[in-house]
Amino acid sequence: MTALPTRRHALGLVGLGAFGALVAACSSDKESDDAATSGTGLQSIRDKGKLRIGMEGTFRPYGYHDGGKLVGFEKEIGDLIAADLGVEPQYVETQWDSLIAGVDAGRYDIIINNISATSERRKKFDFSVPYAESRGKVGVAKDSKLKSTDEIRGHTAGQTETSNFGQQMADEGATLVPVTSFDEAAMLVSFGRVDMTGNDFVTFQAFFDQRPDHNLRLLDGDLGEPSQAAVLMGKGQTQLKQAIDDSLNKHIDAGDLKKIYEKYVRTDLTPQSSTS
Repeated sequence: MTALPTRRHALGLVGLGAFGALVAACSSDKESDDAATSGTGLQSIRDKGKLRIGMEGTFRPYGYHDGGKLVGFEKEIGDLIAADLGVEPQYVETQWDSLIAGVDAGRYDIIINNISATSERRKKFDFSVPYAESRGKVGVAKDSKLKSTDEIRGHTAGQTETSNFGQQMADEGATLVPVTSFDEAAMLVSFGRVDMTGNDFVTFQAFFDQRPDHNLRLLDGDLGEPSQAAVLMGKGQTQLKQAIDDSLNKHIDAGDLKKIYEKYVRTDLTPQSSTS
């Protein structure tokens, strides 16, 4: 990478006005070099011919395996984005606890895994426009005496600690018991090991469909405000973010995402607003 000239040397060679241009050029070169070094950035993705997508792969109906094949509505959204970028999607399945760290480690280019763009996450990562919106719910055992989400405080909740809903449950006063997946949380609730678990209604709906013998019911009321899921990527990937935003907005406007949602959850999760 071209070394950044000192201010005195630059002034002696080209004058104050040209120095500003040199600094701008070097800054631009640095952004390009950083993207090339980390293997991220839109051009790097196109050069490699593949978009590496981080995903749990065990989260029905978002992304999960059916007969050994990865399916789910987030998987189909990832396919659409990759096609619009002119590359092949490559899914890298990772447990939630290490999923976001995989972007910093360069294991994949983006994450599509029902992640909300919280203010804390925006400090370290960039996000696309939202592609899905859902309401939070809280599940308890059928014989629980609890009736409403107003009663969360002081009870235990099985949650992945750094997830959107884990943070919301903690904010509501629940004591978190760490789990690695929603299925584990549901099992702990069913067996009376924890009092409750919070997640979105889509996840609960899929669980109830798959487990007719379940021992869970939902409390009255929602958990916080509706949450919006967005694609997470490394900070400063301006061109990549724009390309992904363009892809999502195109498919939202065309009704393609609505069709995908109705296929998997019988409900349109398209956000009311696609601005970020």
